[in-house]
Amino acid sequence: MLTRRHIRIKVMQSLYSLSHEGKQNLNDQVDFFTESVKKSFDLYYLLISVFKHIYALAQNKIQLEKKLQRELSDSFAEKIVKNPYFKFFYEHKIISDYVKKRKINNWELDSEYINKFYIDLTTNPIFLDYSPGLSNENDALFYINFFKECIAPSDMLYDYLEDKQLTWIDDFPVINTHILKQIKLLDIEKIEKINFPVFNLKSEETLFGIELLNKVIFKSDLLESEIKGKTPNWESDRIADIDFILLKMAISELLYFEQIPVRVTINEYLEIAKDYSTPKSNIFINGVLDNISKDFEQNGRLNKSGRGLL
Repeated sequence: MLTRRHIRIKVMQSLYSLSHEGKQNLNDQVDFFTESVKKSFDLYYLLISVFKHIYALAQNKIQLEKKLQRELSDSFAEKIVKNPYFKFFYEHKIISDYVKKRKINNWELDSEYINKFYIDLTTNPIFLDYSPGLSNENDALFYINFFKECIAPSDMLYDYLEDKQLTWIDDFPVINTHILKQIKLLDIEKIEKINFPVFNLKSEETLFGIELLNKVIFKSDLLESEIKGKTPNWESDRIADIDFILLKMAISELLYFEQIPVRVTINEYLEIAKDYSTPKSNIFINGVLDNISKDFEQNGRLNKSGRGLL
């Protein structure tokens, strides 16, 4: 679910935290990193469970009308309850078990957000003509467009996530993209084949992040010595903290991660610098890494094999 670039960003955040706390405790930083990765999975289940809570809200509205012995005044409630995809997310045990285990009770505590999503769904013109059961394609389009139109672009949701968990803001675009791809491919007739993401400490991406964190922390002095002399007109104390961290991470990859091509490493850190550092950081980092990689190559210090992964 998480890309290598996203893992690199989480390592960068861990190292930034380390540099400001002044501690050299690898175990604490690994815990910080892995918890950040787990939070990404929490965000996935928080977002996917919106379907579950919208279904429950619609169900409650129908039950209330029955108790009041009135004809259903909210026709949209029946549309949602009769949609097989909303029902699927409502009933799925993996989703229920995960949110219970990780105590993801945001939508119970902050139910006004679910109410707002419900209103957005019931008032958006593109949903007005939906009739459940006409076709599987029609039912699928209803719930996919709900996510695309009401959840993914929501400024209200963005502000909420930023307030609840700061790292979720970095996760949000990645998780949104993953969910959208997943729900577009979801086949209600083959639900047993649906794979929900699960955090795994031994996954390739997580192990990559832990190893990168390990190298940068324990090879810190060596990495800093590699940077000295390669930053013309810049003393180390004048280099932005994030730039310094990104350079050390990149040099670690050049020296110790033989399956990651040089150009992949440089491009990845240029893109991260564009998003997280100063306006000219990517130019600065590009120049430094270009010089260092050429120096490593000339001195036989690059040991690269295989195509590598992003």
